[in-house]
Amino acid sequence: MPLTLTPIIHASLCHGARWVITDEDELARMVGRIALGQSRHVAAILACIDKKAPSTRADTAKGAITLLSVPDGAEPYHRDGWVFQAISWIAAHRSSLGAIVRAPHNIVAHKGFDGIQLKLDVANENVIAVVIFEDKATELQRKTVREDVWPGIRALEEGQRMPELIQETGGILEAHMNRFPDLDIDAAVEAIVWEQARHYRVAMTAEAAHDKDKRRASLFKGFDTVAPGDVTRRQAETIYIPDLRNWMSQFSANAIKQIEAWRDDV
Repeated sequence: MPLTLTPIIHASLCHGARWVITDEDELARMVGRIALGQSRHVAAILACIDKKAPSTRADTAKGAITLLSVPDGAEPYHRDGWVFQAISWIAAHRSSLGAIVRAPHNIVAHKGFDGIQLKLDVANENVIAVVIFEDKATELQRKTVREDVWPGIRALEEGQRMPELIQETGGILEAHMNRFPDLDIDAAVEAIVWEQARHYRVAMTAEAAHDKDKRRASLFKGFDTVAPGDVTRRQAETIYIPDLRNWMSQFSANAIKQIEAWRDDV
């Protein structure tokens, strides 16, 4: 697998994992597939299901390559943000086998939720929590948490964006009815209205210093205030990537190279 996840708990503040890239080429292949709209194939690979890869049309490849590229004169932040969301989705599948994780949006600078995951009970009949993702590829970690992430979570705790969240949840459940035929969609949607059913997963690029537990915990200081209650509501994920912007550029080029190879095989 391309990512290794090491679980960590910061007392009652939050829980989560550190991610380490163990196979960058394989990760680039997966992100390339996601850019092509082939997230179902990536999910099968992560579930260790041996499936034939979908074919790659030239026009589809062109769109995926555009997604992984930065227009002339533009800053790379939107591209890098989308790449990180794709990596975060892969990590979510690695750590949440059996849950429903919404496929990534293949739109740069999409204004919706970065990601959504539905946690089910042991019988796969009821949704016990909806996990809302905040994915941030940034070099200003603490500033981003204070000025962007926490206000967004506070708004959700106050009930803002609920129509959007309800719509997203219903759509995800309808798309998975064949997999979970006993799920009651209306009951599941009703459950997310209750505060304790809304969980939060903040995933961020980090510095080397955040490999120390105390420094990592300080990055998420205040999480228990903006989303009070049981620690299970607060998930914090980090990955250390040296020279973030340069790495994102090289990684995206690697993913594009993979896509071009698949296109040439068609």
